[in-house]
Amino acid sequence: MNFNFGTWLPILASILLLSACGENKEAASAQPTKVTAPRVTLISTTLVQTTTVEVIEHSVGSLESLIKPEISAEVAGRFIGRFVVTGQRVVPGQLLAELDTEDYAIAARAADAEVAQLGALVRNQRRTVDRFAKLIDQKLISIDRYDEAKAQLSSLEEQLKAADARRNQKQRGLTKTRVLSAYNGIVDEELASPGDFLKVGDPIFRIIKIDQLRARLPLPETLANQLSVGLKIRLVSPMAPDLTIESKVQEIRPTVGTSNRAIDILTTIDNPGPWQPGASVTGEIILDTRDNAFLVPQASVVLRPAGKVVYVIKDNVAHQQLVETGEYVRGDIEIISGLQGSETLAVNGAGFLTDGSPVTVVGENKP
Repeated sequence: MNFNFGTWLPILASILLLSACGENKEAASAQPTKVTAPRVTLISTTLVQTTTVEVIEHSVGSLESLIKPEISAEVAGRFIGRFVVTGQRVVPGQLLAELDTEDYAIAARAADAEVAQLGALVRNQRRTVDRFAKLIDQKLISIDRYDEAKAQLSSLEEQLKAADARRNQKQRGLTKTRVLSAYNGIVDEELASPGDFLKVGDPIFRIIKIDQLRARLPLPETLANQLSVGLKIRLVSPMAPDLTIESKVQEIRPTVGTSNRAIDILTTIDNPGPWQPGASVTGEIILDTRDNAFLVPQASVVLRPAGKVVYVIKDNVAHQQLVETGEYVRGDIEIISGLQGSETLAVNGAGFLTDGSPVTVVGENKP
C-alpha cells in the first residue's frame, strides 16, 4: 500500500489547527472575567438655606435740589455791585448784589416833597373848616360855603393818601436796588455781570439748597402695578460709594415719560454730607419681601433638557429634582418650588451628574 503524503498533508494541517483553537478557547475560558466599576464623580455639597429674600428692582437716577430759584432783578437798573461768588453759602437777608440807586433816590425825594406839600394843604384846609364851623354857629357864613370847605378838605386828604402810597412805592423801589437772599443755600451760578443793565425779571444768581435732596429714579412702565408709596429704597451715589441711605417712595409721578417710557419715583432725603445736586444715584427698590425662602448656590442649579434641576444627594447617589427659580441674591439663587428645605445638594461637580450617578463628597459648602 502506497502512502501519498501530498494527499494527506492538508488533512493533517486542518487537524492540528482545530486542536490549537480548542486549546486557546480552554485557556481563555480558564482566565477570570474583568468587571468594569461604575465611574464615581467627586462633588461638594451644601444644605438648602432658609432665609428672607427681597424682590429688588434696580434703577439709576439723579439727585435734585429741592429748591433752585433764580434771584432776579425786581426793579430796572444798572448792575453796579456783586457781593457773592459761585460756590459761596448764603443765608436769608444776605446782600447779594446792588443796582444803581440814583433814579430811585430822586423819585423818592420827589414823593416826599409831594407828601409834604399835600400835608401842608390838608392842615391849612382843616383850620379853615374849623374856623368856618365857628362862623356857621354865629350865622356869619352860609352852609354851602362850609360844605364846600369840608369837601375840599376831604379831597386833599385823599390826595395825601395817594401821595403817601406813591412815596412808599418809590421808597420800596429804592430798597429793591439792594438784592437780598431769601434762602439758605449755595450760589450755583452767576447769571449777570456788573455793568449790565437789568430789566425787571432779569436773573442775577441761581441759588440751590443742598441740605435736603430729592432722588428721582426711573422705572419701566411694566412695573406700574407693583409700585406704591411707602416701598423701601436703598440709595448709593458714586460721590460716596461706601455710604448707603435708606428711604421710602414718597411720590410717584402720575405720567409716563414720553422719551423713555419710564415712571419716575421720588424720595426726599437729608444730605449725608458729600452728595450734591446733579449727581447720579443708584436705587434698590424693594418690591416684595418673602420670608422662609430657599436659597442655594447658583452652581447647584443645572440646565437640562427637562428644565432647571438640582441634584439631591442621598446615600452617595445623586437624584435629579426639577425646580423653579426666583431671585438672584449675591451668588445664590432662590428656589420657588421643587424643594422641601432639608435636602443636601451637589454644588461643585453638579454639571457632570445624571440621575442616579454615584458620587463621592469631598467638600461641603456651608450656607
